[in-house]
Amino acid sequence: MPHGRGPSRLTRRGFIGRSAIAAGALAGGALPAAVARAQDEPKKRVVYRPLGRTGFQVSHVVAAWDWNEWLYGEAVDVGINYWHKIAGWPALPDPIRALDREAWYCDIAIDSFEEDGAYEQFEWARKNLGLEYIDAMKLHSICKTPEDVTAKTGYLRAFDRLKAEGKVRHLAAAQHGAELPAICTAMIESGHFDHLQPALGVAPTPDLLKMVELANQRNVGIIAKKVMGGVNRAQQDAQVRAEVEKHLGKDGKWGAAVIKTVLSYPGVTAVTPRCANYQQFVDNLSTEGLEPTPGEVGAVEAIRRHARAEQCSYCGKCLGSCPQGIAIADTLRYATYCEAYGLAPQARRLYARLPHERRAEACRDCGTCERVCPQDMEVRRKLREARVLLT
Repeated sequence: MPHGRGPSRLTRRGFIGRSAIAAGALAGGALPAAVARAQDEPKKRVVYRPLGRTGFQVSHVVAAWDWNEWLYGEAVDVGINYWHKIAGWPALPDPIRALDREAWYCDIAIDSFEEDGAYEQFEWARKNLGLEYIDAMKLHSICKTPEDVTAKTGYLRAFDRLKAEGKVRHLAAAQHGAELPAICTAMIESGHFDHLQPALGVAPTPDLLKMVELANQRNVGIIAKKVMGGVNRAQQDAQVRAEVEKHLGKDGKWGAAVIKTVLSYPGVTAVTPRCANYQQFVDNLSTEGLEPTPGEVGAVEAIRRHARAEQCSYCGKCLGSCPQGIAIADTLRYATYCEAYGLAPQARRLYARLPHERRAEACRDCGTCERVCPQDMEVRRKLREARVLLT
């Protein structure tokens, strides 16, 4: 990722032009109307909200290291002030380096429970980026059971060392996959975590909403990840698309409607949506505040119905019921990486790491998973589709 030519050296119209050229090439030369209109749209601003007990005032949209690099300057311009998983950068991008360090927040993701491993991983990333401190050390979905939170404590000792040295402020965790609500609940009840980043979209299970409510009660901040889960599939369904357009119009902003809905859950401070191009960036920002409009409520209800039927919420209910021990939630998550995010090579590598006896190929089609699924999803069909995608 070349940082010597960051977004600060490219005009807004120039960046949109690049997006338009790329989009036009994919569409046989036609310029998408949404991209064309973006050239003349006024700048949107983010809204700042408190992140639990951290004391941070965080923009309602959080950016990520893997956003399109030409969006970094745009994100800074509209006021986005939190960047997550910044260890993915080989160097600090110019638009962010130009800011006063106290003007923005960030986290470094850790994937080791061991004290020395977590400490060294954090320090390598911090030093590589040339930063004196990081706002949060974040466990990145490495807890597989609620018991892991309190049984594997090396990461806590690493955090304590780093905090004593003035290199980190808060402890956080991102979590997705099986047993998400139970694992996040254990994190909240442990008292160690200042904010969490769970996978949370427009079709949450009751257990997931109960966890978010507990976080709110304990003043643990929530930044919702993977908020667009199920949206890509909904956009490809002609019937759903027609119903959404009935509420939003043909040029309505699906992203803004979804984001405002997730932000309406009590205790959710911000969301971190995937943003690969300028069209998505504009679609995710609203000019009408953060209160969902009646049209957006209707549109999201149509997306929600589709998501409940097609998008796994990774609640883990099926995990304990499958007699074969199939890794259903992980398998469906990897399939989403293929379909929704265009990350097929990474998804297939992750799937290949699963033990053979836990892959979709070992499913005996007994249907136990469907009897316990709170979404009444056709799990066996989804596993068959995932197997085609991932093998």
